[in-house]
Amino acid sequence: MKQNKKYKIMKTKLQHTALTIILTAILTINLMATAIDFKEESYVDDIPFNTELVVEQMIAQTFDFEEEANIDDIPFNTATVTSALNGDYHTTIDFNMEKEAYIDDLPFNTKEVVTNYNYTKAISTDFEMNDEAVINDIPFDTYTIVVNYTNHICADLFATKM
Repeated sequence: MKQNKKYKIMKTKLQHTALTIILTAILTINLMATAIDFKEESYVDDIPFNTELVVEQMIAQTFDFEEEANIDDIPFNTATVTSALNGDYHTTIDFNMEKEAYIDDLPFNTKEVVTNYNYTKAISTDFEMNDEAVINDIPFDTYTIVVNYTNHICADLFATKM
């Protein structure tokens, strides 16, 4: 076992050494390539026009498309023909689709997933409610009724324990 572990360590060291040598060689070649200084070539006048001027004209050029005149070279009205042929074509075809069998291939209930998502979305929404004006439409004092009821319950409990 120790021999196998030693072999793996040696193999790793060899790979690291090889990688370091390759990266060093690539870096050295790149540095040497940047040091190469090419001499300026003399101008060769072999193009019979000024390319800079041509490019400038192409960039500055604006295209103005004018409405073309109607050329009466088709002896029939294509709009009439296409509407006559295709107008009711798709509405007159009866597409009879076969009813597919139910495939229970989803391991979860999609309705439940959507319901949970909608619930989570609704809960995370902040609703800012404005304070409403007090409406005094109850003809009795609820506070007094609750206090009297609570006192009555407490008195009954106290009486049963004695």
